[in-house]
Amino acid sequence: MSPLLLSGAFLFGESPSASTTAQATQLLHYTLPPDKLAQAYALYRIDVSLYFISTIYVFLVLWLMLRTRFGARLRDSAERLSRFWLVRAALVFIGFLVTMEILQLPFAIYRHHISLAYGLSVQQWGPWISDRAKGLAISLIVSTLLGWILYAVLRRSPRRWWFYFWLATIPFLLLGIFIQPILIDPLFNKFEPLTKNHADLVEQIGSVVHRAGMDIPPARMFEMKASEKTNELNAYVTGFGSSKRVVVWDTTTRHMSIPQTLFVFGHEMGHYVLGHLMKGFFFAVAMMLIFFYCSYRIANWLLQRYEDRWDIRGLSDFASLPLLVLILYVLSFVGEPLTNAYSRHTEHEADIYGLEVTHGLVPDSGRTAAQSFQILGERSLDYPYVGKFAEWWLWSHPTIADREIFAQTYDPWNKGEQPKFVK
Repeated sequence: MSPLLLSGAFLFGESPSASTTAQATQLLHYTLPPDKLAQAYALYRIDVSLYFISTIYVFLVLWLMLRTRFGARLRDSAERLSRFWLVRAALVFIGFLVTMEILQLPFAIYRHHISLAYGLSVQQWGPWISDRAKGLAISLIVSTLLGWILYAVLRRSPRRWWFYFWLATIPFLLLGIFIQPILIDPLFNKFEPLTKNHADLVEQIGSVVHRAGMDIPPARMFEMKASEKTNELNAYVTGFGSSKRVVVWDTTTRHMSIPQTLFVFGHEMGHYVLGHLMKGFFFAVAMMLIFFYCSYRIANWLLQRYEDRWDIRGLSDFASLPLLVLILYVLSFVGEPLTNAYSRHTEHEADIYGLEVTHGLVPDSGRTAAQSFQILGERSLDYPYVGKFAEWWLWSHPTIADREIFAQTYDPWNKGEQPKFVK
């Protein structure tokens, strides 16, 4: 990536000292005081630059693995250590993943250092290392299981493996979504029933839930002790079926008023009511099918030309692992704008739902929502003047500035229009 591009206004937007368009005084606009604005701009440049630099770095690492026959070396070592196919496969997968973790660790360390330096994180290095280790252990288990399936299918069906492997990943994804809030999330954070410390908030939430005509019992509302690790604010919906729940961070309840928290809850309930989790699942499944088919075509094309040079005995050879990962990584990178565009769409729908479901239940729901976005942005040091290219490629949510204005201008009730979701 050219340094000129990385410093251009097209990517980074305007600097804190640049003039901005005149703003209507009657609307709240997302702004930061000068000291925080300078921090937000510096953090914004770091985050965007680091994303592209670290991505290119991973591309180069995987390409060098192919050039140096790293996958073949792992395969040969596994063949010397065991005569059992499952053991050989596990040794290759573990060796590859641990190597990638080590090679990417400097970027992870730098990111956490920046989070601490800018006051976004309060998690010390010991607990941070512990979380990384737990994440790696989970990744090793899941990746080994999926790797066994992938290479078993590659051996049985060289021409249809992409389709059969896609089918096999679907129940894995469903299981992962189901068990994550029950088994995975508690390994990293503490959760308590929201009623334990915020009975008054739960009572107010009940009116929002009733307004929506929904049944979300208090048993499905949780508070996460995020303040042990971060100063940022958030809430989210997770799980499905009996594991579905709404989670509000304790930093959110601590730094927002009850009306502001109700809007945040209404937004998350929008994801819940509008089925965004399962819609996102189907979107991800569709993207995976495209990616796997493209991987099949690209991998076979590359092997016809470089099979001997890379010492790969065919796509079903464990030595092909760096090649398949590289192709999927490139496809994921290219597909990032589409994935984020879909995410921004669902987040915008949830904003609309939150505005509609709290209308009449909190004073001036639009202004309350705008105040919520202001607090969210300040706590996360969100930069107000995001470059259009960065927003298009990287932003999974609409920008805070856009969301704050929309919240105050969305008013179907006074325009004689029907609300979109909550009638």
